[in-house]
Amino acid sequence: MKSSDKKVSGVLHQTRSAENFQLRRYQPEPALADLVEQFWLVDWDLRGQPTHNQQNLPDPNMHLVISKQGAKVMGPVSKKYRYTMQGQGKIIGVKFNLGVLAKQLPCPLDTAMDLEFEAADIFKFDQQRLIENTLLAKNDEAAVTHLSHALQRITIQLDPATVTVQSLAEQIKNNSDITRVEMLAELSQHSVRNIQRMFKTYVGLSPKWLIRKYRLHHALEMLENKQFSVAELAANLDYADQSHLIRDFNEFLNVTPKQYASEIE
Repeated sequence: MKSSDKKVSGVLHQTRSAENFQLRRYQPEPALADLVEQFWLVDWDLRGQPTHNQQNLPDPNMHLVISKQGAKVMGPVSKKYRYTMQGQGKIIGVKFNLGVLAKQLPCPLDTAMDLEFEAADIFKFDQQRLIENTLLAKNDEAAVTHLSHALQRITIQLDPATVTVQSLAEQIKNNSDITRVEMLAELSQHSVRNIQRMFKTYVGLSPKWLIRKYRLHHALEMLENKQFSVAELAANLDYADQSHLIRDFNEFLNVTPKQYASEIE
């Protein structure tokens, strides 16, 4: 079982937060590569310590989340969300590749925003058995192995549009020079209208939203590393001015860049 080498993203205040929990991530086996981006496991022991509220950035990928509260399939998340950790606990999750579950839901993906579904309703799992065999597994490998066996029974047909959307999203994520949908259209040789239509169906969120999200990822990384002032940050990420950067921070995180930077200190 190979650990994931992808950079951790979307976890707010990464350096400080890491003191409160242990995060491990693993790559899927080849048979699941079309369906699963990674498995992730988090556990914590805060007995006798203050409660920790972990905050995370929105995420367009869907997840299977298993905890003592049950097994849920989480739709795309459009706003900052938090999870309260207290005492001793564990979460086991599956991050699915972008768009692959769009046709598995009982509703269009763009109406599933910020919703959760019972895993048994989406995948027809024996939900109680899944929870017991993962949360009570003797180690990470046993938990991931059980999850892998369960997921192999799911039949997903990847259509060309899903693959195209995944490619477009990767371009947005890895190229901070893409600041407008028109730029993405020019680079990918797809029309703006076609890109918007595919994102509505397979992501549930607009390409403009995703561009703003990943620009914010870059901004948070720079602030976390204390590389730039807010003015320099706006210039380096090609914002028209500081007010646009502040707008994105307020909309996604409900804080300003200066407030976020002060919380890192």
